[in-house]
Amino acid sequence: MTVHLGGGGDEHDEALLWDEVFLPGRRVALWPFAMAPGAQRDGSVRWFRAALAARGEFTVQAWGVGEDDEDDGDGDLTGVDVVAVPGGNTFDLAREIRQRGLWPPLRTFLDGGGLVYGGSAGAVLLGADIAIAEGLDPNHAGVTDTLGFDRVAGAVLRPHHEPSLTAELRHWSRSRGRVVIGLPERSGLVSDGTRARAVGPEPLHLFTPDGADRELPAGTTWRLTGG
Repeated sequence: MTVHLGGGGDEHDEALLWDEVFLPGRRVALWPFAMAPGAQRDGSVRWFRAALAARGEFTVQAWGVGEDDEDDGDGDLTGVDVVAVPGGNTFDLAREIRQRGLWPPLRTFLDGGGLVYGGSAGAVLLGADIAIAEGLDPNHAGVTDTLGFDRVAGAVLRPHHEPSLTAELRHWSRSRGRVVIGLPERSGLVSDGTRARAVGPEPLHLFTPDGADRELPAGTTWRLTGG
């Protein structure tokens, strides 16, 4: 299992991360569920397809749109190399994945060694608790179960990080007893569930309940123990 988590910038901002996960020839299942069905979701799919096309040949199946909609499917990810979960509203994303019955298949895919890319909302979902997104997204979906997929050893991810958020994330970490990793838009993180690595160009920011906050420059690798 390896997750590639992006800070929420575009394909150029996250280019170093995309270089690692989106290798030409890979088969990608695109889950644009964080965007509302219709024009917004269709636009997200067009952007993602175009961004990948600029990198080479890929097989891309977009779920939840048009004829590729998997509403009645069983979440079969056989033959998929990467599940890509781009940004939008984190709570809408979590609700739709549950409604479609895709939570167990994605967990099985991860447990079986599958690669998952999560950008912005997708990155939040792969952390331990999506409640961290309350400062980003309205919870019109009424999500009450805020547990995420927890693939970074109990840590939560906060994309679109900037220095002005330091006090907020420090308080969140100490009040909730969880490690918070701030991901600037021009950054990324790769985790196998045991170790994590900061992908540049901008550094990551780690906030811990004990106040031992630190900056993690690109290339920094650390062992995950509760984050």
